[in-house]
Amino acid sequence: MRDFPLRPKQDDGLHGRHLPAGRMAAALALAAGLGITGLAATGAAQAQAAAGYDFAAPPSAQANRVYGVNRQTGEVNVCQFERPEANPVGITQCFTQGEGAGPQKAGSYTLMPTHYEGETGVFRVNRDTGEMSICYVRETTRTNGTVESTLLCTPPAR
Repeated sequence: MRDFPLRPKQDDGLHGRHLPAGRMAAALALAAGLGITGLAATGAAQAQAAAGYDFAAPPSAQANRVYGVNRQTGEVNVCQFERPEANPVGITQCFTQGEGAGPQKAGSYTLMPTHYEGETGVFRVNRDTGEMSICYVRETTRTNGTVESTLLCTPPAR
């Protein structure tokens, strides 16, 4: 990576920020054309941006996991990093969704970790209703000795 020294520019009233003439013209044209239709489109874009995902990691230093939640549906997923033995490159291991981890009633969801340092799960919170559920990975040993890991979430409660 090249290092570019910072050189102060002459004060031109832009406080060091410069916009090339072509981009300035495009920005002015966009601003002029934004009228009411543009404002509605901007609002729709903001709503679509809010529809994405939130992510959180549990506070446990031993938990190598990141949880994700769909902000509108409340659907939760969780993945972790693993590096199989004798493999120079790691993999992203995502867990199967189990009970309660799928889509919920429409709302405004986020994830909240606790400050409890041993916790390996996170809370799914519906900001519209105040309902919360804890989501965690449950590991069960099968009869053949292998371990099955499943993402579970408790029923929402207030």
